[in-house]
Amino acid sequence: MSLISQQILEDVESLPEQLQTEALDFVQFLKQKISKKENITQDKEINGNEIALLMSKIAERGEAFKDIEDPVDWQRKVRQDRSLPGRE
Repeated sequence: MSLISQQILEDVESLPEQLQTEALDFVQFLKQKISKKENITQDKEINGNEIALLMSKIAERGEAFKDIEDPVDWQRKVRQDRSLPGRE
């Protein structure tokens, strides 16, 4: 058992039973929070893989952006400064 685990155990054991219950609730909350973060990370990886697959399919067709004659000019136009709604 790590030093931190021992300290937590000693501190929790020194509390009244009602506060020990609250400490347990907090520990369970923290574990649930970690679980949610792991699920979000997995979801992002899955979405990233799906997007990569879709992009590969588009590239295989060779039709993406075929109507753009000059990509550099197109990129300049897309990046041009323009007024933002409500910020004129």
